[in-house]
Amino acid sequence: MRRAHAKASATDQHARKIAAAIAKGRPPAFSPDLDRYLDESPGEIFAAFDAASRHMPPMGTDASLAFGYLFLLQALLERLRYQTDRGYTDAAELIATFQAEVAARAEAGQIDEQMLVYVGGALHQASIPASPEFAAASAKQHADYQGELPADVGDALQGLLQACDGDPFALVGSLAEFGHAMPEQARGALGCGLAIGALAETRPAAVLFLLDSSPVVRRAVAGALSQVAASLSAVDLRRLVTMRNWRPEGERAELDTIIRSARTAGVTCAQWEAGAAQEILATAIDGAATQSFLLVSPAGRKKRVSSILTKGHVADAWSGEPETKRQIEVAIAAASMDLPMRTVSRSYLDRMLSHGLSLTTDRGGAAPLGLLQVAETIGGADWQPARIDFCAALSELTADLPKMAHHPKAVAEVLRYRGGFAGLDVIEQSWFEDDPELLELVTRGQRRGRAKLASYLLQSFIARRRDQWAELLLRTALWMREAPAEADLAWPELTIIAQAIADGADLSEIGLMRDVAERTIAVLAGD
Repeated sequence: MRRAHAKASATDQHARKIAAAIAKGRPPAFSPDLDRYLDESPGEIFAAFDAASRHMPPMGTDASLAFGYLFLLQALLERLRYQTDRGYTDAAELIATFQAEVAARAEAGQIDEQMLVYVGGALHQASIPASPEFAAASAKQHADYQGELPADVGDALQGLLQACDGDPFALVGSLAEFGHAMPEQARGALGCGLAIGALAETRPAAVLFLLDSSPVVRRAVAGALSQVAASLSAVDLRRLVTMRNWRPEGERAELDTIIRSARTAGVTCAQWEAGAAQEILATAIDGAATQSFLLVSPAGRKKRVSSILTKGHVADAWSGEPETKRQIEVAIAAASMDLPMRTVSRSYLDRMLSHGLSLTTDRGGAAPLGLLQVAETIGGADWQPARIDFCAALSELTADLPKMAHHPKAVAEVLRYRGGFAGLDVIEQSWFEDDPELLELVTRGQRRGRAKLASYLLQSFIARRRDQWAELLLRTALWMREAPAEADLAWPELTIIAQAIADGADLSEIGLMRDVAERTIAVLAGD
C-alpha cells in the first residue's frame, strides 16, 4: 500500500484521538482541524487502511487504534464520494484505485476476511458501491456461497438475532454492513432466506429488506414474502403499508400483492406504538442542498435522539440508544457545529421529508431503512412523496411579507444589498458552486480580474442553475420563517430575491448572487 509520508503524522494523530474516545465509550468528536484534514487529505485512505490492517488483531494487538483508523477511512471515503457527486472524476478514480488495491491484497492473502468486511462496512457507511474487483474478492473469501444460502445459515441467523436482542433493525443493519460487498444475487438470497426460512423470528427482518438500496434485492425479497404473506405479523403489515410509497412507483404493485394476501389471510394492521417527538431541530440548508434534522423523543427516564439527513433526497436516517440529558446536549451541539440549527414545527418536518421522499423515489431509489425506525420511534408518521410546489410556496411566503416590502424601491434595495442579511452570516459561507467545468473556467479566467470573472460566471454557468438557487433561497426562507418573529431573520428578503431569480432577473445585478460568485472564485482558486 502507498503511504503519503507528508500526511502520515496527521493521520496517526487523528486516529489516536479517535481511538482514545472509542476506548472510553464516547463517539469521536469532529473538530475544525479534523474537518480540514478530511478535505485536504483524500489520498490518506491508503495510509488509514494500511494502519488499520497492521493494528487489528490477530495480525496486530490494538483493536481500538485499528478502529480509529477505520473511522478515518470511512470519513475520508465519504468526502471523496461528495466529490464524485459533484462530478470530479479524479475522486472517482481514487476510490476505484483504492478498492482495486484492497482487492489485490485480499487475493494475495495479505488481509483476512474480517478486515475485508470492515472495509466493506466503511464503503457502505460512505454510500459507495463496491467495485467489481472488491465484490469478486469478497465473494471469493465467502467460499460457502454457491448462489444459495448455506445449510447452516439458520444457526448463524439465530445467533445474530440473539446478539441483536431480537431487534430486526439491528439485524438488518449488521447484515447490510457485512454484505455490502456481496453480489446483489447473494444479498437477495439472504433476504429470501430470512423470508421463507424455518425461523419465523427472521421474517420481520426480511420485510425490512424491502428498503434495501438495490432494486434487485428488493424485488427478490418481495417475491419471497408473497409466498409467506399469510404468516406475517400485524407489525409486519403496518411496516409494509408505511413503506409502500417509499419505494419507486414501479415497485409498489409488488407490495400491494403482499398486503392484499396478508389481509385476505386475516392479518390485521397493528397500531403505531406510543411515541413522540418532544423537540424537532433542523439545520439550515447548505450550498449542496443538505439539511439535517434531529428529533428528541422520550425513552423512560432518558431520551432518544433520531436523525434524518436530506441531500435533496432522503439520504440517511437512524435512531440512537436512550441517552442522558448531557449526552443529548452534546449531540445537538455537535450537529450544529457547521450550520445553525433551529427548532421547527412538525408540519415543517413533514413537508421537507415529503419533498425528499419524492426526489428519492423519482430517481429510482428507496427510502433508507432508518427512516422507518425513526417513524416508529416518534409514534408514527404518514410521510408520502410530494414535491414542494415552488410557485405555491413562493406565493405563500409572498402573502406573508410586510406590506412595505412590496414597494418597488424596497425590492430594488434588497436586490442590490451586499454584506450579509440577518441570520445568513454562517449559512452563506457554504453557498458557492463546485464543479469541474467551473474550476476550469475559474482557472482560465482569473486574468480577467475577479469582478469581471464574477459577472461572467453569473451570466453563464450560474445562470444555467438559476432554478436551483431560487429553490435554495425559497427553502431557506421557509426554514427561517419557523423561527420566532423576534429573531427577525431575513426570510422576507430571501423571498424577494427568490422571486426575482425565478422571474429571470440578471443575476449579476443581485448582490447576494454576486457574493455567491465571488465566494465560488475564492474557493476554487484556493484562497
